[in-house]
Amino acid sequence: MASSFNVWGLASGIDTESIIKALMTAAKAPITRYQNQQLEITWKQEIWTSIKEKLKNLQDTVSILSDRNSIVTKKGLSLNESVLTVSTTGSAPLGTYTFEVIDIARAHTITGNGYSTKSEKISFSQGYITINGKTINIGAQASLLDIAQAINQDEDIGKYVSASVISVSSTDYRLVITSKETGTSNSIKFSAENNDILIALGIVGQAQGDTFSSTTEPIVFSEGNITINGKTINIGTSASLEDIVNAINGDPDISSNVKAGIIDTGSGYRLAITSLKGAIDTIDFSGDNDALITLGVLNIDGTVKNPNDSGGAKTQLPTDLKFTVSGVSGTIVRQSNNVTDLFEGVTINFKSTGISTVTINYDTSQAISNIERFVNVYNETISYIRTKLTEEREEGIDFLSEAEKEKMTYFEIQQHNEKLKVGLLRNDSTLREIEEQLRSIISGVVYKNQETPLSSNIRSLADIGISTGKVGYVSIEEILSGRLTIDYEALNEALSKSPEIVADLFSKSYAFIQDETPEGNINGTNTTFRLKYAPVSYDVRPMVYADGVLLTQVFGATNPGPGQFKIDYNTGTLILGQAPTTSLKVSYGYRVTTESTAGIAIRLNNIIKEYTEEVTGVIPYTINTLTNEYKELNELINDTNLRLSLYEESLISKFTALESAIASMQSQSNFLSSYITGLQKQGGR
Repeated sequence: MASSFNVWGLASGIDTESIIKALMTAAKAPITRYQNQQLEITWKQEIWTSIKEKLKNLQDTVSILSDRNSIVTKKGLSLNESVLTVSTTGSAPLGTYTFEVIDIARAHTITGNGYSTKSEKISFSQGYITINGKTINIGAQASLLDIAQAINQDEDIGKYVSASVISVSSTDYRLVITSKETGTSNSIKFSAENNDILIALGIVGQAQGDTFSSTTEPIVFSEGNITINGKTINIGTSASLEDIVNAINGDPDISSNVKAGIIDTGSGYRLAITSLKGAIDTIDFSGDNDALITLGVLNIDGTVKNPNDSGGAKTQLPTDLKFTVSGVSGTIVRQSNNVTDLFEGVTINFKSTGISTVTINYDTSQAISNIERFVNVYNETISYIRTKLTEEREEGIDFLSEAEKEKMTYFEIQQHNEKLKVGLLRNDSTLREIEEQLRSIISGVVYKNQETPLSSNIRSLADIGISTGKVGYVSIEEILSGRLTIDYEALNEALSKSPEIVADLFSKSYAFIQDETPEGNINGTNTTFRLKYAPVSYDVRPMVYADGVLLTQVFGATNPGPGQFKIDYNTGTLILGQAPTTSLKVSYGYRVTTESTAGIAIRLNNIIKEYTEEVTGVIPYTINTLTNEYKELNELINDTNLRLSLYEESLISKFTALESAIASMQSQSNFLSSYITGLQKQGGR
């Protein structure tokens, strides 16, 4: 715009450009004021956002204390952690218990024969693997890694067992198959058929006898005794291979662990006894075994004559956890070493056999830690709120003009703006209300019901050592600040003697009603009544007496019968199976969130929710209102700019007209002057 003025004033000699600039600068003052107001709005929004964040942080710590287990914490200690370790929750029973661990639970594990490589292909007769009734075929050639991968990738077998290859040395690799769960009920079940791979690897043990020409011709024995896994059967002094197979497989005690069969070698027949539980070491041949010695299954010393392993295959049979505990009769058996169902709220991890004493006591350290965190966050929040309510802007501090900004660095401008932010929420009514609500809850009393305090000696935070301080011990300024202090001696005493009451002080979410007569006619025909308060709390078991008789509660879709009742916990509707004739008394709890029967943490949580909840919360509403004010100022700025543009055009038009008039007058003056001069010259002649 200035460039259009550069030839103005030639007629009048007036600095038209400077005059218009000065007039426009004065006219733009409202815009500067609106922009400064927008800055203040932005700063206020930033402060309210910070207040909201601090309240949300406080709500997080309050939510922890809303769970009574954050106060009623218990700690289990094992005197011998090499035998067992223990962890507890708030529901664990207090006491001292002595454990004697007889045996620990083990997984079924079988280690096969050693091979010089884990990746080189090994040849098999068929290529079958059968575990837990599921058969897979991986071909007539496979490496140890191929076999392990095939077992692990099979959906059925892989549910129950895992396979791996271990390196005993650089030239000794073995396949290992392990049950995924411990305990005897999780033993691996092998098959004597379709298992040529595992038999060849020694995973499934097999003992073969000498070769005989026939399966049906009798073989003569001195006594005919066969002893397997402690069970002896007698096949007589003359029996064929088929007779022997039938005798072994027909005995339920023996056949549950081994399977007998006949192998056709091409040049004769052999008796084969196969373990169904793992390597050859799972078959116990000790005892009278003249028949198996005669058949060539065993050596004269009772050892296996032709085992399918190379002396390295081993089996760890599954075992159950067995232990005793003081106060409980008999031996306790579990499938897993991790026991969670012995005592409520107690998890025990058994590690080895031996004896250990477990002590379960209250753990005040965890409760104190949770309370300390709450107090620290509360103090940070209330101090910030208090500061914003009381701080005053430095006298004489005002917004900078553009001319002033041009003379300052960016850092200096920011420092100046920080001073302008001070006092923006001084004595703000909404913020003062938040402070008063928080402090009122903190200093409030918690009641058991509408009339009875929580207990005779614990009713408020001050009773457990949490307060703004006592007059005479701290300054008035410290008390007025609203910051909390902790008397650790008082807090420790309260947590040690009355942890349940302290938990209620923070987390109580119900009020208790004793012997209420609900709404409804007691006339011998009516069975539906309405409790005075709802929703009904799940934390208190309802007690209903009809005509002096205690009724039993039923749940779900079940309709109550005689001597029974049902409650709708949301509406407080009470349905009886039989109509009372003379009296009906109900004792119950109902859920509360803000009234005096609610715990301090419950009240704080709900009041913070009222102030910070998106859309409906007071603070988001306040921030949104400021946003609308900012938009209104934008409209004012736009309207003012439009008016200023018209005003500027008007000024330009007026000054242009002035210049034209002056130029015209100057032209006329020059004409007249020239005319008069001419007349004068003519007269002189």
